[in-house]
Amino acid sequence: AGTGIPCARYVGQPMTLCKARIEHKGADKADVTVTWPDGGTRLISFYGGLPAGSDSPDEFRFTREGSLNMIRVGVSERFEITDQLALGN
Repeated sequence: AGTGIPCARYVGQPMTLCKARIEHKGADKADVTVTWPDGGTRLISFYGGLPAGSDSPDEFRFTREGSLNMIRVGVSERFEITDQLALGN
């Protein structure tokens, strides 16, 4: 499935729209591949129904508001991925 999610790649950049491709790997596991508008990708993994990590060596962290996961990678990358999108529930 291909869809769009809010994302930002650079410090101070307003959120824009990135393409996201979701690969479900079981009931509460998924890989979300995000494609930046200017090229390149970031892989974000969900495990146990929550964001679990990325393919970047930079710090991975997230906060939740309801069913929305606000994910940060390193100092500048930001993503907003809903449970519905990542886990299909």
